[in-house]
Amino acid sequence: MASSSLIQRNDVSALLRQVQGNSLFNRQLSTICQVNGLKSTGVKAELQRRIVNPSPYGSGTPGFSFKPSPFYTIEPSLTGVAPSPAMAQHRNSVTIPLKLSHCPKNAQRCIDDKSYRIMVFCASDNSGVQDVAFPHQSELRVNGDEIKANLRGLKNKPGSTRPVDITSALRLKRDYMNSIEFTYALTTKKYYLIVNLCKITTVPELVATIASRSKITEESVIRDLNKIAQDPDVVATSQVLSLKCPLSYMRLEVPCRSVRCTHLQCFDATSYLQLQEQGPQWLCPICNKPAPFEQLAVDGYVKAILEKTPKSLETVTIEPNGKWSSKPPREESLSRPNGAALEDDDDDDDDDDDDVEVSEIIIGGRQPATPKRLYTDTAGSAGTEGSATRPRGSSHSAKRPAPAVIDLTLSSDDEEPIQRPNKRQHTGASSYRGSSSNLPFLSESPSNYTP
Repeated sequence: MASSSLIQRNDVSALLRQVQGNSLFNRQLSTICQVNGLKSTGVKAELQRRIVNPSPYGSGTPGFSFKPSPFYTIEPSLTGVAPSPAMAQHRNSVTIPLKLSHCPKNAQRCIDDKSYRIMVFCASDNSGVQDVAFPHQSELRVNGDEIKANLRGLKNKPGSTRPVDITSALRLKRDYMNSIEFTYALTTKKYYLIVNLCKITTVPELVATIASRSKITEESVIRDLNKIAQDPDVVATSQVLSLKCPLSYMRLEVPCRSVRCTHLQCFDATSYLQLQEQGPQWLCPICNKPAPFEQLAVDGYVKAILEKTPKSLETVTIEPNGKWSSKPPREESLSRPNGAALEDDDDDDDDDDDDVEVSEIIIGGRQPATPKRLYTDTAGSAGTEGSATRPRGSSHSAKRPAPAVIDLTLSSDDEEPIQRPNKRQHTGASSYRGSSSNLPFLSESPSNYTP
C-alpha cells in the first residue's frame, strides 16, 4: 500500500512538472481544466496556474456548460457546484455560501455596472452542454428571503427555464457572508446548482444588433417570388401581406424573420425578443421552425413597404412578380335608409298579434252602424268611441285592407236555433274585461229578431 501511495505521489509530481513545463499546448491545458471543472479559457500561464493551484470555489465545478443565450454572457463562476441528490419521497435543502471577498474583482463589477448580475443556474446533468433546469418542486431563498421566480419554465417545453437573478437580494459587501438556500423535493434526478456572474444584454441592444447586420435584401425577395411564379407546376396568385406583427398585433417596426424561413410574413423583432426573454423557445411564430437569434435578419422588402405606406394601412397585396399595391378596406354600409320606419312596423306587427278586429257583424239581417276594433291585451283598451285616450295602434287601421264580413246568420244547419244574446253578452264581458254596456250591438237584441 505504501508503495502504491508513493507511486501515486510520484505520478502527481511528474504531472505537475509536465504542466508547468513547455511540453503541453494550450489546447491540452484547456482540456485538463475542462475535465476538472475549471475555467478553460485564457492564456497559457493562467491555465497552468489554474491547474496547479485551483480556486476553492472552482474546484468542484464539473465539466459542463450551459447553452448560450443572447440575453446574457456567463462570466467566471462565483461559487462551486452544489450537487443536489435525488429525493423521491422527502425534501432536501442545499446551502451555498457566497462571500464577495473571495472574488473582489467580480463583486466590484456588480456595484459599478448595473448590467452585471449575479444569477443562479441549475442543470440536471454534469457533462456536456445543458439547459437551465430546476426540480419541479423547488424554491430559492437568499439571506432568508424567498425569491419570487419561475423555476419551471413553460409547461412541457424543455429549455424554456431562465436562470434566477438574485442580485437585489444579496448584500454586496466585501466581507459579508451571503447564504443561498435551495430547497427541493420529489425528484428522482440529481441536480447541480451554481452561481454565476453574468453580463446582461437588453432587448433594445439586441434589436440594434439585428438591424446592423446583414439583411434579407429586397432584390432577393423579388427574385424568389419570380422564381416561384415561373414554376410550371405552381399556379402563382396574388397574396395578402399583413403589416401587423402576429405576436403583438401592432404595426411592424423592425420586420424580421429567420433566414431559413420561406414565407414572406414577418414578425416584429422587439416583440419576438421580449417573448423569448420570458420563456426561450426560439421558434418562428408563423411556421414554427427554429429561429434562433443568430439567424434573425431584417426583411428589406417588407421594410421598404412599411416606409412607403401610412401607419394606418394594415395589409398590402403582393403580386406574383413582386409588385405590391395598397387597397383600402371595403366599406360596408351597416345603416338602412328607413331603419326607424321598419322598426316601427315591426312593433305594430307585434301589437297586432293580440288584436281582434270585428268590422261588420250581421245578425238576423241587421248591421250595426259603427264597426269597432277590440283589444284584448290590456284591460283599458276596450273603451268607448268617444274616449279621449285611443288604443295604441288604432291610427294604423286605415292602412290595412278591408276585413272580411262575418255573417253569423249563415250556418251549415239552418234549422238549428240561433244562440241567445244573453249568452253572447256573458262571453263578451269575460273576454274583453269591460262592461257590456259599451257594446250595444252585443247587449241589445235586434228589433226584428223573433225567438
